[in-house]
Amino acid sequence: MLTAALQTLFKLGVIFMLAFMIACTVFIVLCAIHGDIKISINRDETENDKEK
Repeated sequence: MLTAALQTLFKLGVIFMLAFMIACTVFIVLCAIHGDIKISINRDETENDKEK
């Protein structure tokens, strides 16, 4: 009986985890599309010298 309860709890946890991961991924993608998240690359002086 205890194993059945633990298996059910584990399955619910896995379902919750997957739903949470998908929701976070969708949120990040929507924020990036909307422009709320901007990715900027800061280069130091040594990298600038290599490009010249």
